[in-house]
Amino acid sequence: MSLESALEMHRNGQLESADAAYREILAEEDVADAAYLLGVLRHQRGDDAEAEALLRRAIARDGESARYHLALGGVQMHRGEDVAALASFQRALELDPNSVEAHGVLGHLTLLAGDVGSAENRFRIGRRAEEDDPMILLGLGNVYLERGDAANAAKFLARAAEQRPDDAAIQQSLGRALFDQGAFNIAEKAFQNALKSRPDLSLSKLFLARANMRQDKLDEAQALFAELAASGQQPFGANAGLGDIARRRNQVVRALKHYRRALEIDPTHPGAIIACAWCMEFMKDHAAAERYMTEGLKHATDPQMVRVELAKLLDSLGRSEEAAKIRAA
Repeated sequence: MSLESALEMHRNGQLESADAAYREILAEEDVADAAYLLGVLRHQRGDDAEAEALLRRAIARDGESARYHLALGGVQMHRGEDVAALASFQRALELDPNSVEAHGVLGHLTLLAGDVGSAENRFRIGRRAEEDDPMILLGLGNVYLERGDAANAAKFLARAAEQRPDDAAIQQSLGRALFDQGAFNIAEKAFQNALKSRPDLSLSKLFLARANMRQDKLDEAQALFAELAASGQQPFGANAGLGDIARRRNQVVRALKHYRRALEIDPTHPGAIIACAWCMEFMKDHAAAERYMTEGLKHATDPQMVRVELAKLLDSLGRSEEAAKIRAA
């Protein structure tokens, strides 16, 4: 059995046959490429422990192959070994400075670590080697999303989606960019596309519910929010969304119940603080509304947002001097 024949079976999805063929080759001779390809196959089949052992065997035979280190990094990242994965990807880049995949993966890891500027630099270097690589375009789109520039994000993400229309991560990010621009109907389609490929993407489901709500599809939105809340996924967003729908339907007591749950999950969220206060104010319990906001000021991530609403409440109660002090603060 030749390595080319084994690889052809692998590419055609004949994984059992390819597995046996790679092992037959390795039994006869310790061929680095056979160990590498069998390692890739074992990773595809969910056996990361054997995959890592095989990839290390390939590296032991040929430590100068960038693709071996890239594959090892992918397995390590899948196992949650981020530090080891980072070292493998960096080694791959040392061996092949023009590796688009290495720049792309390192860019995504850097972005996850919160270093947006360094991530962008990685993606732009990778783009010099391959301008329309979809993972590089996804990375640049996510960089612009992090910066709140949805228009530029959408440009990169739309090009990435043209290349890989079935990629759930690309569709999810594209949906977010469109949502942020107010194109809720198109965003809805992007989130639906993401969920077709990856039904487990709870963030896509949350944004799909929000897009439905923005289009007054309240029943559809409520069903999605309720599904997320029942499964414990995206609990803050799900309860806040259920509160918003109840509020739209003038079910203020029900809205308060969900807003309180959201606030329990994240006591620092200014939107949840203000929403609870609004419900109390609507029910004419101004003292409770004031308490929500004065307590919220102590730990809100955006106290100014709460301060503005508290000042409005005090003004409405004829306490203008106190409102002025709150604004001055």
